[in-house]
Amino acid sequence: MIILIMLDLLQKSVSKITQVETVCRQYFKVNLHIDKIIVDNMPTSNNSNTTVFRTDNHAIYAICVSDDLLKLADIKKIVKMMGMKAEEFLPPNGDNDYFLRYGQKVFQSVFPGHKSGTAFETVFYQTLTPYCPALIRISKVNGEIRQYNNIQNKWQPALELSYLRMQVR
Repeated sequence: MIILIMLDLLQKSVSKITQVETVCRQYFKVNLHIDKIIVDNMPTSNNSNTTVFRTDNHAIYAICVSDDLLKLADIKKIVKMMGMKAEEFLPPNGDNDYFLRYGQKVFQSVFPGHKSGTAFETVFYQTLTPYCPALIRISKVNGEIRQYNNIQNKWQPALELSYLRMQVR
């Protein structure tokens, strides 16, 4: 009986890894090889869940999904409240200008007289970009990962983890 339970858990784990790798490849155009799911479908708001995972090169990523329309600002807040620091927010379809282009579009609608907003001028407007699902490369975890408690409407520790991504240049 215990062997069957263990095999079922292993199969679910492998299935989840395959699902996340497929979403990363198809939606974000990045080919990640997941080594381990650290936390799966952890609540991060009333309507969003986040899965945190480690790749085979020991990088940590988080993928956040929601029934609601999340914006980049929402994702930034979620990552911060989880006790993590983001290194990069990977854009959909590998489009590196996704956030900048949207920010410039909104900037133009607010300031129609300006020709084009620079990256600096549109920083705030870039945070209004729709971003769900979201894929985030994590640079630091501050000792624990927190989850949102929907009943008490507050954040609480879910898992102890320390991580610092070292960048070699």
